Amino acid sequence: MKEMFCFQCEQTAMGEGCTGRSGICGKQNHIANIQDKLTVDLIELSQIVNDCKKTDKIDRLILEGLFTTVTNVNFDEESIQNLIKEIENIKKSLLQENFRNKFEFNFDIFSVWNDDEDIRSLKSLILFGIRGMAAYTYHAYLLGYTDRKVLDFFIKL
Repeated sequence: MKEMFCFQCEQTAMGEGCTGRSGICGKQNHIANIQDKLTVDLIELSQIVNDCKKTDKIDRLILEGLFTTVTNVNFDEESIQNLIKEIENIKKSLLQENFRNKFEFNFDIFSVWNDDEDIRSLKSLILFGIRGMAAYTYHAYLLGYTDRKVLDFFIKL
């Protein structure tokens, strides 16, 4: 398992990001890594769903998954793993139904954290912004308020 890198919050060590076994906030490296895995699975799901019919279940998974990866929201490994399994099952089903499993994924989340400082800053700003938007959208979704344009934004390529 890779060493964690997290600089998602104001608590990051010396403003440079937390690395090693745990963050200043108490997040353990294995939790940071499975949150990164969840992020990659969400990116892959959005790539598949972009060409498929959207469903309430898919909308909920994307919003809940993004919200789960916001700093200090969820450090519960079991619930994160359950989300990952649910997303992987939907990806597999959609691929079989729509693409006959011919779909290539090549996103490496670690390339975001290891990129040139300016590029890393831009990519992380976009990622953290989308996560923050998803948090508010997820709360509205749970209250029964949705907007297809907003939901589609989260899967736009």
